[in-house]
Formats: sequence, C-alpha cells, structure tokens
Amino acid sequence: MINEAVIVINPGSTSTKVALYSRQGELHAQNIEHEQSELDKIPRIADQLDYRLTLIKTFLRDYLSQHSFKIVGVVGRGGIVKPLSGGTYRISPDFLDDASSGKYGEHASNLGSLLANRLKELYNLDECYTVDPVSVGNMWAKAEISGVPDIVRIGRGHPLNMKMTARKVARLQQIPFSETNYIIGHLGGGISISLVQAGKLVDINDGLLGMGPFSPNRAGSLPLRGVMKLCYSMTEPEVKTLLSKNSGFKAYLGTEDLRDVIKMMAQGDKKAQLIFDAFVYQVAKEIGAYYVASKCEAQAIIITGGIAHNKQFIDELKSYVGKLTAFYVFPGENEMEALAEGVFRVIDGEEEAQEY
Repeated sequence: MINEAVIVINPGSTSTKVALYSRQGELHAQNIEHEQSELDKIPRIADQLDYRLTLIKTFLRDYLSQHSFKIVGVVGRGGIVKPLSGGTYRISPDFLDDASSGKYGEHASNLGSLLANRLKELYNLDECYTVDPVSVGNMWAKAEISGVPDIVRIGRGHPLNMKMTARKVARLQQIPFSETNYIIGHLGGGISISLVQAGKLVDINDGLLGMGPFSPNRAGSLPLRGVMKLCYSMTEPEVKTLLSKNSGFKAYLGTEDLRDVIKMMAQGDKKAQLIFDAFVYQVAKEIGAYYVASKCEAQAIIITGGIAHNKQFIDELKSYVGKLTAFYVFPGENEMEALAEGVFRVIDGEEEAQEY
C-alpha cells in the first residue's frame, strides 16, 4: 500500500521551508536558502513565485523519485489577507488575488498560497489549502477601537503557531480546546501577544507594524509625537521601512540577534543591558495587559517562537509574570506541523474546509 503524504510550504524572507508529512509526522524537510542577490533582482514578493517554485520542484522530484508516497494534499502558509476566523481554508481565486496583489500587506508568507496552487496543478489535485492565516478575524469589537474613528486596531501575528501551541497546552492541562483561556506570546523576528479564548484569538497586537513590544527589527508601539515628527520629515515608504525593518535591537545595537545582545551584555556593554531590560519589560507589560483583559482568569501564559530558546530571557520574563498563572515555554515554531495537521483534519473528515 502506498503511503499518503501532504506537501507543506512555508516561505520566509530569504528561505522557503518545504516538507512532506504523513499522518504520523514529518517524513522529510528542507530549508531552501535563497541568495539575497537573486531576491534583489525580484523586489516584489509575488514575482518571486517562479524562482522559488523551481527550487521546490527540484527538492520534491529528488525525494519522491526515491520514496513511494501518494501526494494527497498541498498546503501553504496563508500570508496577509483579509481578517479570517481561523481554521483550514481552501485556496480560492479570490485568496490568490489578494495574496498576489499585497492588498492587505506585503509579506513573504503571501507566496505560500501561490506556491501551493502551482503544486496542486503539478500533482493533479482538485484543491489546495492554508491554515490559520496571519490576519485575525475574531477580535472583540471593543478591541478594535483605537481612540480615532478612522483608525481601527487590526490583529496581525502568528495565529498558526499560537493555536497549535495552545492545543498542546490544552492536552497537557486536559482542557477541551473550545474551553481554553490562554495568553500566548510568539517571540521571534516579529512579536505577537494574544488572548485566546474558546480556541479563538479575541485580541492580538499588530505584530507587523504599530503595536506591542519592539522586536529584533520592528518598532512596536511608539509615542505619537515622535511618530508625527517622523511622518513630516520622511516619505511614507521610508517611515514604513524604518518602523518595520530597521528598528528594535537593530537600531539600538546594530544586530537583530538576541544571542549577540547577550554576548554584548556578558562583555559589560551597559547599553546592551539596558535595551535587553527594556525588551523584557515591554513584553511583560503586554502580557500583563492581556492577563487583565482575561479578567485575571487566564489558565496559562504560553511563550513560543525562536526567542523562547533563550534561557536568560525566559528567566527574566518569568520573574515578572510567572506568578500570575501557569507558565509554559515551547521554543521554536510549530508552523509546519500545524499546516500538515490542518490539512489531514480536512482530508480525514474531522473538520470542514472553510471558504475565503
């Protein structure tokens, strides 16, 4: 009997993660690195489709030529599209149009659905899918109010990894996922902190631009007077690049890597120590705000993402928030696993695929 497998695609800014999963877990994976010099020739993200697809097809051809698997599904990370309630979605023409145009935002993950659609055709599949795209559509109405009627708070973060990690903690706590009340912090290149109730992200900061703690290269929330001054002294594209790519650790210390910051601190660099302390402090304050938003009833605080690997950071953060409720740490990302599981839930009839 030929084993069944799904292809999982997760594009990043300078690489594309590709893997094959069976129902039992990962079969084989590859992080395909892309030369920055090649990407610079194709500045618009959607136009990188053919370049990345060629490399992915080579990887899949080489692996599948030596292993007997029937490809039963293809799934790509969803990218920035219109706010969605979450779950597994069929990738429709409208989804592809919004991801390709960058209508709701430009991000490498927008390529996930475009790549999945092309691979669907290659393997003669009727459908391809995405799971828990970046834009959150379950925010409380009261959480969307900003204080200025023409400015609406939006939630863009890491729901794919957040919900996957929440499911793991729910199993540990023996709580049905539909009854969970968690605060989840995904800490990596972007920082998103959310309140998850009954399996839905009811509030989350905009991890891409404009809210929450600063990150390795993003500005986070800022004093309005300073923002106004920037906007009158620079063009809109310059301000956007500064706040989304050239702020945070990178602006203060010249590095986007927390490990470098830790080394600088160990060498007695007082500025590095101050920025590290401020980073922990801002993350802790954001978690504290969401704990109050849960009416102090959150069943757990869950920390995930790449920065969660850093013990010194975790120890400092726990000194602030560890007494509030149960505290869990799941370093790294579960995005590939989450994408695969979402598709198998649909294929096996455990979940209905949603329409965009």
